[in-house]
Amino acid sequence: MRYDDEENISMHREDKILNNAYNTGNIDYEQFTSAIKIDERITHLYKDVLSENIVEERTLRILDDKMYEFFTDSPYYEKYKTPKRVDKNDLLKMFYYFKEKLLKEKTFSDVQIFMGFAEFFQVNYSQLYAEIKIEDKQGLLKELDEKFSLNKKIKINKLF
Repeated sequence: MRYDDEENISMHREDKILNNAYNTGNIDYEQFTSAIKIDERITHLYKDVLSENIVEERTLRILDDKMYEFFTDSPYYEKYKTPKRVDKNDLLKMFYYFKEKLLKEKTFSDVQIFMGFAEFFQVNYSQLYAEIKIEDKQGLLKELDEKFSLNKKIKINKLF
């Protein structure tokens, strides 16, 4: 390309090898000040980036992937591969089966495992909490207290 205008000649030069014109000057541009919006059809792809805690969202995503991996290899896969409610008899067995597998990973906390299991199998948190052992309830409360100072907020009295 050739530029006849003297102003353009000083701003643009030609690449001698490829015969391309390229800009060598500064370009004046307006700064982009409006908010960038993500199309609703793809917001699910950016859930972790748009959340308040990116690390927690990504950890829960990894946990969900691990749960699925362990689920496909578990003895419960054939029975529950099509989405349906978990039998009350199987609920505790499944929880402790997956908890044992996930604790070996040494990546997830007790609260994350509890939440991940409940979300993966679509079990109500209250129902699952009512079914687990007292030691596990104590561990969950202790972890929540350490993270959120739970005891100060709800003012509980310890029995022992």
